[in-house]
Amino acid sequence: MLPIAPLMIEHRLIERMAAVMETQAESLQAGQELDLRFIPEVVDFMRTYADRTHHGKEEDILFKVLKGKKLSGEHRRTLERLEQDHVRSREMVSKLAALGEEHVHGSPSAAYHASMLMKDLVTLYQGHIKLEDQGFFVPVMEYLGAEERRAMLEEFKDFDSRMVHERYSRSVERLGGDKKVHLAREEGGRWRCRVCGHVYDPKEGDRENGVPPGTSFADLPEDRVCPVCGAGKDAFERL
Repeated sequence: MLPIAPLMIEHRLIERMAAVMETQAESLQAGQELDLRFIPEVVDFMRTYADRTHHGKEEDILFKVLKGKKLSGEHRRTLERLEQDHVRSREMVSKLAALGEEHVHGSPSAAYHASMLMKDLVTLYQGHIKLEDQGFFVPVMEYLGAEERRAMLEEFKDFDSRMVHERYSRSVERLGGDKKVHLAREEGGRWRCRVCGHVYDPKEGDRENGVPPGTSFADLPEDRVCPVCGAGKDAFERL
């Protein structure tokens, strides 16, 4: 497994929370009341899971190692932008927390301002995740040797042992985030893992893991993971 695989898997949960925030923001702008518990729970997720757990591994481990490499100009600029995104997201979450406090104390405009801020936060994360998944994570792995990749993956595991992933997965589900990743049915065609490049061919299936030939990608279990790097089903793209 490449060390970027766990980061991309975490992206999927953050995307689910982003979808929850977007739905809630639209409901608020349509006149729905805001549950007093909603903003505190979102803030807790963003600070502890998205920032301390996810951004923590990026900044303290991956980015720190990459800064010691001779990165191309493009990759160094991308790294700087990603770090700036982290700073912006922290500032926005702090403002969201303040609006949550105002809402609890009866501010008539706090919910509306929170809805606008949540939409902005969703937009930030959508662009941030797309840039990392599609334009940064995979190419920068070339700067690391096999032993460096293995050591980084172990460091990620050690870091994660101090965090609680399941708690925040349940939090997203409790707020309305769909547990399953919905994929359009595709009866044919090959699918490639964006993390490691492994290709799933429905004609061949995956005999070693109990998938018979002729099994379409859409018919694979939703909890199916890449047999090479362990990335989730939503990390695959159709060729």
